Amino acid sequence: MITAHKDGRNLVLTMEGVDDPFVIRPLPGHAGRAITDTYLTSVAGGSTAVDLTAALQMAVDGAVLNGDRWEPRPDAEQANFNRIGMELSQEESELILMPAFFWQTILGMDGVRAYIEGGEGLAGTLKASGALTARLGLLARRTSPSSA
Repeated sequence: MITAHKDGRNLVLTMEGVDDPFVIRPLPGHAGRAITDTYLTSVAGGSTAVDLTAALQMAVDGAVLNGDRWEPRPDAEQANFNRIGMELSQEESELILMPAFFWQTILGMDGVRAYIEGGEGLAGTLKASGALTARLGLLARRTSPSSA
């Protein structure tokens, strides 16, 4: 189980049973849009696991602009991602990576809340992903538009 709150501009994620919280700094808007695009492409089967991993690395540790492409910070500067890989199981890792990702999207804290209130894990990811696609207008209309 995790809890989340903002401290200034940072997201603080606390996991039950882990002593120190994970502090996630905000990405620049263009980098947030880039990782969102990568995630949505991945969900549709159009990108690789390497691309998705890079997006998650950027979500928890920031990004650098290399020409016209956002990339993860160098390995030595990936304090959160390295800590996640050394301290947490893969199942537990998801509990930090996914809310950090949704926080970096246009959803912000609404995405984090959707993930947590949706039950965390796969259920939370599906709920927050649905909120993200709805917010971006990617879902088909369920009713016809008003003709008024």
